[in-house]
Amino acid sequence: MKASDGMGCMIGHKVRTNVNAQSSTISALLIALVSISGATLTACSPSSTPPSTTSQSASSTASSANGNHASNTSSTPNASMASATTAVPNQLTIYTSIDKAALEPLLTSYAKQVNVPIHIVQDEPMSILARLKAEGANSPADVILTEDAGIFSTAVEEGLLQPFNAEKAVAHVPERYRDPDGNWIALSSYARTAVYDSRVLHSNDISSYADLSKLKWSQKLCLSQGKYIPNQSLVVNLINNLGDKRTQEVMQGWLANLSVPVLLDDSEVLKAIESGKCQIGLVNSNHYGRYLQAHPDTPIKIKWINKGYGGVSTNITGVAIPHAAKHTELALGLIEWLAAKDQQSLYASLSNTFPIDPNAEASVLLKSWGDIEVSPIPVRLYGERQAMAVDSMQQAGYY
Repeated sequence: MKASDGMGCMIGHKVRTNVNAQSSTISALLIALVSISGATLTACSPSSTPPSTTSQSASSTASSANGNHASNTSSTPNASMASATTAVPNQLTIYTSIDKAALEPLLTSYAKQVNVPIHIVQDEPMSILARLKAEGANSPADVILTEDAGIFSTAVEEGLLQPFNAEKAVAHVPERYRDPDGNWIALSSYARTAVYDSRVLHSNDISSYADLSKLKWSQKLCLSQGKYIPNQSLVVNLINNLGDKRTQEVMQGWLANLSVPVLLDDSEVLKAIESGKCQIGLVNSNHYGRYLQAHPDTPIKIKWINKGYGGVSTNITGVAIPHAAKHTELALGLIEWLAAKDQQSLYASLSNTFPIDPNAEASVLLKSWGDIEVSPIPVRLYGERQAMAVDSMQQAGYY
């Protein structure tokens, strides 16, 4: 199912799931969840309501700076129509950039348990913020579920979120993965790491982010644009680890080693490696996981970079409650439910991410990628220091 097909879809009493879990444990849990929901999922037809010009423009403006969602949820009439909805009594509305396939098994079960229909509006991360600003107090959104701590920090700065007290959820989320003021918490994490063409490179050839700036990688590297928010978060991490001056030198080395001009996003980097235009690039591990599932015979492999050099840069998918939410108690209940260990494991498996709870199981797929050393930087700094990172990128010519 395409993302655009699912915008504005209702999860309630008729739900169909089609999920390929990656381990027997996850499969069993998924079967149990679907059994609870007790029905079939039907795809929603596009609405006939005329698109909202304001929302469509905002969505289009934001698209180039988003995470890897442009190919799935571009500025379409469906996206605009979804944003024009109004709050419905006893209906939970979720604005999300996460693939529907990663959400439906969980939300289907929860909707049945609490006897409340759940409405999903899918869009790109920055476009979700644009929707919230355009809708103001009339926004129907009750929950925001998206990726990158920088997005959540921007939402906090713009007054789009409200703090919440989810004690049950916090018990499953380590401190570095939540906002100290209670505006958002993480549900899973992923890394921004190296992917490479195994036809010409070996895992042992790759060591660190800084190493990719060396002359040996000349005409071999692919990068997405500096305006792409995952790269800004990565640069925050590099500055924290290497200092601003050294980070600028690394970025300048990257640019000198490019085999093609900077690309739009992670999807374009993966396509370029697949086609032989470059040999190595940096992408989000969850985006690689999705690509691998769609292209199981790809020669592209993943390497957890920066082991022994401060650890790989990680970021989050997380959840928050909008300032204008009409059903905060329902939203809080869903957040606490999603953060529980079993739900975290299933959600992380379906979204190709790592669960935040240290007691929750990672998927078989992610375990097969080997041991990972994670940078200890608090993810909230990605938002707090984003402006500093952008300034450094501009000085290096990578923006």
